[in-house]
Amino acid sequence: MILLHRITSFALALVAAVGFWILTYLPEQTSSAMIGLVVLIPLLLARLLKWDVRRFSFWVFLGTPTFFLLSSLFLFLFLESNLAKVSLGIIVTIGIWLYGENLFSFYHLPSSYQAYALEYLSLVLYVASGFFFTSGAYGTQLVLQLPIWIPALAVFWVVLFATIGVFWVSKIAQETSVLFALSGALLMTELYFVFAMLPTSFLTNAAAFSVFLYLYLGLARAHVLEKLSKKVLRRYVIIGGLLLAIVFGTARWV
Repeated sequence: MILLHRITSFALALVAAVGFWILTYLPEQTSSAMIGLVVLIPLLLARLLKWDVRRFSFWVFLGTPTFFLLSSLFLFLFLESNLAKVSLGIIVTIGIWLYGENLFSFYHLPSSYQAYALEYLSLVLYVASGFFFTSGAYGTQLVLQLPIWIPALAVFWVVLFATIGVFWVSKIAQETSVLFALSGALLMTELYFVFAMLPTSFLTNAAAFSVFLYLYLGLARAHVLEKLSKKVLRRYVIIGGLLLAIVFGTARWV
């Protein structure tokens, strides 16, 4: 039985890689490929999680990579070059494979699990998902000429659940998680409005949004866990500042 679980993470990577290859090079099969990815990957993850649907942990561990996949497919719809599509496929495949590997270790081979691996990996996937999702949200707003409050409302709920997910994996009390999740969701929604006003592309806006999401999740988590020192704050500020400088320094301003 453990052998079947052992190969599940590789099956996840294979499904993701094949799915994105079809999406990139066989565009006439886009609908079928997306349906296949959205169905098969959650099923494989659920099996890896022992179908333990009564536990909250099942839904958190299932929801993190599933949202990562869905948000990447949302962005995929707005990409034009094959290079960008292939790059996205590689990132998603690696992310889902790494998450599957750590879930396998955590659930089926605890002796090989690296402490805090799922905590940090969840943070990375949620930040990446934030970039994917807000890229798609900005793109949808431009293409469909939607009122800005519609995608902003979606962003609020995404940040809310992302923060709760990151805090839960970090073993932070639910009351504290909800408080910081609501605060973060409001803050990031306001930033979504701000970046929507900039004369830059939707990818630039989403990249800047994801940097601030990284800063909020990282600093909030460190604060609650009482690990927020001057050194940690300085590191986050320097990394965030450099990333924002790269984002806006290389952006095309209309």
